[in-house]
Amino acid sequence: MANEKNLVPLNQRTKGEQRRIASAGGKASGEARRAKKTMREYADYLLSLPVSDRRKWNKLSRAGVLPEGCDNKMLVTFALMQAAQSGDVQAVKELRNLIGEDSAQAPEAESRIDEYLSALEDTVKNEPK
Repeated sequence: MANEKNLVPLNQRTKGEQRRIASAGGKASGEARRAKKTMREYADYLLSLPVSDRRKWNKLSRAGVLPEGCDNKMLVTFALMQAAQSGDVQAVKELRNLIGEDSAQAPEAESRIDEYLSALEDTVKNEPK
């Protein structure tokens, strides 16, 4: 752990030091953001490749997936579904999250939608004709 006696708060530093520290933080943040973007692009590329293992491809095909849909994204989703069917709660949560039915967000989203719809109905009723 750092020796806290040696730490100087940012508000006790000169404007030049504050600017230099902020600039270094901004550069590091940009670099990290670019690295994450590159990793996302690599992952997306690999997931979009066709399934190379013939046994796994056959498993997807037997499940009813069309041949052109047999890519790694489908394979991962299929494996996640199988895990969920066998009782893996984390897999169920991840599947719900993927399809937008996250239980933590659903009640909140429904109440907001109801509020927006009622406000829209009021607006339409009160519009001059």
